[in-house]
Formats: sequence, structure tokens, C-alpha cells
Amino acid sequence: MLGKMTSGTVLTIAALSLSVGWMAGRSTAPSQSAENSPSARERVARPAADAGDVAPFTGQLRKRLEAQPPRTPATGRNPFVFGSSRPVAVSRYREEPMAAPAPPPEAVIETPPVPLFKLSGIAASDDAGAMVLTAIINDHGAMVFAKAGDQLSAGATVVSVSETAVVIIDSAGITQTIRFP
Repeated sequence: MLGKMTSGTVLTIAALSLSVGWMAGRSTAPSQSAENSPSARERVARPAADAGDVAPFTGQLRKRLEAQPPRTPATGRNPFVFGSSRPVAVSRYREEPMAAPAPPPEAVIETPPVPLFKLSGIAASDDAGAMVLTAIINDHGAMVFAKAGDQLSAGATVVSVSETAVVIIDSAGITQTIRFP
């Protein structure tokens, strides 16, 4: 039913709703009579207090406040009462004493990480009647087209390219074979 309503129908319903609401508001709003109007009210100035009349009351108030101990507010869940706070939650985990720090480990000579190469594809081309294979290698995020004997990053060299794998040797003499994932 709602899906078949046109925009004209929706606008008509909205206009009728607004007009009915406006009429209902006008009929229930209190009317201002001449007695309640701001212009009809009399403005009367309050008499100013004499400074001599106030001093005895101030002294009495100070004596009463000094005689009473200060009240402490009741604690509870009311966030608007001074001093009220929620109880502190107790941790479920025990704090264990910290052990003495471990001695530093012996110096370990780390070998540099092997460059990350990923084989993306192998292309073949015909060069003077001989098929030449070119490897498409992802070399640290850069796409490289490499043939046998080409240099890669970090001193690595492509040794051979076959239809399914590429053999790479790095500057330290470590050989790795990269295959399709």
C-alpha cells in the first residue's frame, strides 16, 4: 500500500497533518487575558534594606554555622551529591611481584634477511627462432621483467628461468628457487 503512493498523495497527507496539529495547538493554548498581560502588571520597587538591619542577622548566622559541624554528604549512586563515588572495582587478577630482570642475551650475529621475491608470471618470446623466457618477479613491491643473468635488488642475480620456476642467487652465494604459489 505504501509503495503505491504518489508524491502528490504524500504531500497532501503531510499538509493535512500539519494543519490539524496547528489547529489543535491553537485550541488548547491558554489565552492571555488583560489581567495576565505584561503591560497590565504593576511594577513596584522593593524597598532597599538598611545596612544597620542586616548586621545582627549576619552575626547570628555565623554563630549558628560555627556551632554545627560540617555535614558530610551521604555516599550513594547520585552523581550530583558531593563526595559520592562508586566503589572501586577489585581486580580479578592478582598482581604478582616482578621478577628480577633477566640478563641481556649474548650477542647474536644476525644474517641479513633474504630479499623477498615472488614469482608473478613467466612470459615467452621468440628471438631469432629461439624461445626466450622472461620471469615477471615481484621484487619488494616492484614488478621486474628478468631474464637469465639480470640483476635484482640487494645484489641478487637471476641464474635461470624455466617454465615453472626461477633460480636466483644472492650476493652471499645462497641459491633459492622461486615457484608459482
